[in-house]
Amino acid sequence: MPLTTLVSETARTVPPGLVSLLHAGGMTPADWVSVLTLCYLTLQIGLLLTRYIHRFQRWREQKERRQRRREET
Repeated sequence: MPLTTLVSETARTVPPGLVSLLHAGGMTPADWVSVLTLCYLTLQIGLLLTRYIHRFQRWREQKERRQRRREET
């Protein structure tokens, strides 16, 4: 069997096999999409929160430095 035929046949069987596998987990593909979307959103929110917390800390440190400089003069 030529490689191109093997790849073609494999590509045709993967989507139905994937749907069957996901459905065998007790959830429909729509449920899996919802769960994966929620996971993605949670990760993105977590990454953004840490970024904004670091920015806020740097801003606060800079503000405190400016205030100390003003008090020294």
